[in-house]
Order: sequence, then structure tokens, then C-alpha cells
Amino acid sequence: MARDIRWGIMGTGRVAGDWAGCFSWVVGGRIEAVGSRSMETAKRFAQTHDIPKVYGNYAALLEDDEIDAIYVATPHHRHREDSLQCFEHDKAVLCEKPFALDFAAARDIVAAATDRQVFCMEAMWTRFFPVIQEIKQLLASGEIGELTALEADFGYPTSFDPGNRFFDPKQGGGALLDRGVYLLSLARYLLGKHESVESTATMSATGVDETSSYLLRYPSGATANLSATLTGYARNEAMLYGTHGAIRVHAPFFQPRRFTVFKAKPVGSNANPVELGPMARLGRVQQRLRRLWIPFHDRVKGGEVMTRQFPGAGYQFEINEVNRCLQEGLKESRVMPLQESLDIVKLMDAIRDQIGLALG
Repeated sequence: MARDIRWGIMGTGRVAGDWAGCFSWVVGGRIEAVGSRSMETAKRFAQTHDIPKVYGNYAALLEDDEIDAIYVATPHHRHREDSLQCFEHDKAVLCEKPFALDFAAARDIVAAATDRQVFCMEAMWTRFFPVIQEIKQLLASGEIGELTALEADFGYPTSFDPGNRFFDPKQGGGALLDRGVYLLSLARYLLGKHESVESTATMSATGVDETSSYLLRYPSGATANLSATLTGYARNEAMLYGTHGAIRVHAPFFQPRRFTVFKAKPVGSNANPVELGPMARLGRVQQRLRRLWIPFHDRVKGGEVMTRQFPGAGYQFEINEVNRCLQEGLKESRVMPLQESLDIVKLMDAIRDQIGLALG
């Protein structure tokens, strides 16, 4: 059996903490070290997650010869620089989403990984959850016929602060880069490469999109109607419509534990039709109640509700994919290939141009 993959973490933010907390369920890997721009911060992180090695700067982390792979959990605008530094030290990279701020930066990352023959993958964890993998198989088998439409949204209210990463253009702020990337990646995974896109947005006082929507069309005739927001609650679920049925990915679709399959009723059937109307944006308590109500509602409407529980936050699935790829000597993942990361960043560039979003 191949040895465990030894991981280093670059960055100590909240997401990095959630990611590290999932290693109890990781197969074939362990965290060896953490690096931060502050030794004090790195020490606190290491103590919380029982990490043996601590570095007060990223350069020292990368010079550790006993580390195989780096999880790049730094802010959006640092992804290109930090990934390139990893490749110079022949470290495999799992880079947080969005992969890069623009296509030019993403192309540099992919070119460097290819030139050094080092593994690289965007950390789009949603693709690796059991629910999404199962839905991908159901679509391939024709379970709901030909996929004709995808509807999905992602939104939670975020307090306005011109200096934080959500609203600061210099840090890659805005709904598109922070939340829209999940929607666009899901559409790319389930519907393939788009043919055209139309976008609209409401801009914040700092010049980033606080809400943006994207209508994508595909060569098959299918569409994806997507919306991301920093200012309010969305349903945070995804609906897939096919010629013979539909699939609901229950909220939160980006970290899913449940989905419902609706089969089309035969002509002349007396069964109740599926009613999947819009829902107003609700508060946190009401959203929790909705998560309890929706499975019951779906069963009443004839849907088959399926639950796929997992421990922890769920980052173990993407980590396991990287471990497997490295142990097999692969340079990229078949589930999240580099070309798709490039395509998604290029699509975000096109959307930014349409809505007038300029990065600092």
C-alpha cells in the first residue's frame, strides 16, 4: 500500500480550520505542518488541530522536504502567487476556490503545474460529495431523461464592510467570485460547456457585485438560471429538470446530504403533479424549518427522498481524491480537471465584463 500523503496548510482562516477538522475521516493522508504569516496564529491553529510542525512564514513551510502536498487556503487574490511558489518547491497543490481571480492568472497556475509535472486541483468540494456523485450517475443513466434546465441560487446576508474580503475589490470581493463560482462549477459539471451567457448585477458602494445572476445556454438547448447574493437569504438549493422527471438537491446544495428524485407521472394519472414553485427569501429559523418540511413535502408529491449522511463538514471527500490521485501518480483529477477550472474562470471573466466588475 502506498504511504500516506503528508499535507501542509498554507493559511489559517475559518475554512482552513474546517478543512483540517475533517482529517479524522481522511484515507491515506495526514497533516504534517501549517504555515501562516504570523507564528502566533500558526501555533494556535496547530494546537487546535494537533499539527506537529509550525511555521511563521510560507517560505519555511515550502522548504520542508517532508511535505508532499499543500492546501492553499489563502485569500482569493493570493492564489496565483502562492500556487506558483508551491510548484517551485515541487509541492502538489489543492487550491481553494475560486482557482484564480482571472483567466490570465489561472493559465499561469496551470502552465506552471504542467511545466513542473506537479499535481494541481481546484478545491471545489461540492463535486466530491456522495449526493453530487450519485446525481451525476443518475443523469448519465437517463433517470430523468434528457437534462433540460438547472436552477440554483446561493445567498446569505453578509454585513457590509468595505475592508473585508466580501466587498473589497482588491481582495477579489463580490458575489460572483465568492458564491457564483459554486453555481457555475455545478452547471459545468452537470451540463458541460456553455454556449452563451447573459448576466446582470446590483453593485455595492465599493464597486463589487452584491447580487449577480447568470443565464447560461448550452448546445443541447438546455439552460442554467443561476443567482448569487451577499445581501439576503436564497433557497440555497438546486433543481434539475429533465424530460422524464426532476431532481432537487436540498439546501445547502454546495454541501448536500439529501436529494429527491421526481419521476414524471403517466398521462391520465390521478396523482398530484409535482409543485416546485418559488420560495421567498427567509430568515435563518425559517430556513431550518424549511429543511425539515421539504423532505416531507417531496414525499407527499411522489418524490423519492434519499439521504447520504457523512461525518464532519465534508472536506474529506476532496482530500481523499487528491490522496488517491497522488498515490496513483496522476497530475490532475478526472472529477475536477484543470481545463474545467480554466473554463470556469474564463466564464467569470466574461460575466465580470458584462456586469462591469473591476478587480483592484
